[in-house]
Amino acid sequence: MKQHPLYLFIAKERYDYDGQERLSSGVLSSVQFVVDMLNSAGLHAVLATAVDANSIDALVDRYKPVAVVLEAVWVTPEKMAELIGLHSLVKWTVRAHSEIAFLAQEGCAVEWLVEFAQLGVEVAFNSVQTAADWRGSMGDAVCLPNHYPLRAPRPRLESEDALHVGCFGAIRPFKNQLMQAMAAVEFARRQGRPLVFHMNGGRVEQFGEANLKNIKAAIAASNQTLVLEPWLPHAEFLELVARMEICLQVSLTESFNIVSADAVSMGVPLVGSSAVSWLPRRSQAPANDLGGIVRVMENADRTSVAMNHEALEDYLSDARKTWLGWAR
Repeated sequence: MKQHPLYLFIAKERYDYDGQERLSSGVLSSVQFVVDMLNSAGLHAVLATAVDANSIDALVDRYKPVAVVLEAVWVTPEKMAELIGLHSLVKWTVRAHSEIAFLAQEGCAVEWLVEFAQLGVEVAFNSVQTAADWRGSMGDAVCLPNHYPLRAPRPRLESEDALHVGCFGAIRPFKNQLMQAMAAVEFARRQGRPLVFHMNGGRVEQFGEANLKNIKAAIAASNQTLVLEPWLPHAEFLELVARMEICLQVSLTESFNIVSADAVSMGVPLVGSSAVSWLPRRSQAPANDLGGIVRVMENADRTSVAMNHEALEDYLSDARKTWLGWAR
C-alpha cells in the first residue's frame, strides 16, 4: 500500500526551572494542534522534539519526511547548511512564532532568518502581519498560521461573590500584565466585589521579575487577592480557565495567543487587544488605557462570547486552508 508523504515538525525540548521537560509550552501546544489538524485532514504529520540541533539528522533519517518544519529560531545557519547537504530532497522551513517587536529581543533571529533564506530555506511566520512586515523589507516569507481544537463553548457558571479574573501566560513586559491587574482592580471596585486575580507564576521571562514585583504591590495595595497558578497541562489549564468570570489578554504584541483561544473555547468572556488580530473589535481594548480596558470588560457579555467564538472559527477555517495548500 502506498504511504502518504510525511511532514515532520521539529521543536526544541524545553525544560522548566526544576529541570523537568515542559511539554505544555505555547510553541509545543500550538505545533501539536497543527499536526493533529493535518492528520485529521488525511495527511501524515508528526511532531518530534530535539535535544539540540545535532539531533535533527537522526530524526530526519528515522521519519524520512518530504518536508521538515523547524519550529522557532534555534538552529544555526551553519547547522542548517549541513542538514541541507545531508538531506537535499527535503523541503526545509523555519517557522518563527514572534511578531517583529518580540523578535527584536531574540538575539540573532533576524540575522539567522536572512541566512536561512539565502540557503534556500523557506522562512515562515505564524502571523499574517509579521509575514507581510518581513516581505516588506527583508525578503520572501510565508504565513503558516496557528490552528486550535475549538470546542462548543460551555454554559457559563453562576457568578460567585468574588470576581475571578484570569490573566494567564508567561510573565513578560510585552504581556502588559500590570496594566491589566490595575484594570481588574478598578473593574472589581465598580462592581463592589472582591477581586481574585489569577496569573501563571511558573514562567518569568525577559526581565519579567520587576513586572511581577509591581503586580504584587498593586494587588496588595488595593487589598485584593493575587493567585499564582502553576503551569498546567493543557487539559487541566482549560478547567482552570473555565472557572474564570472573565479573562484578560490585553497584550502589546501577540502572534496568535493560545490563552485567548482557550477562553473563547470555554465560553469565558475575553478582553484582548488589537494584537490578538482574530478577536472582534468589540472585545479589543487599548493596551495603554486603563479606563478603556475597564469599559471593554463592562461590555463583555454573552453577545461578545458568541462573536469571539464565530471570529475564531473563521480564522481557523482559513488557517486550515492555508496549511492544506502548503502541504499539497
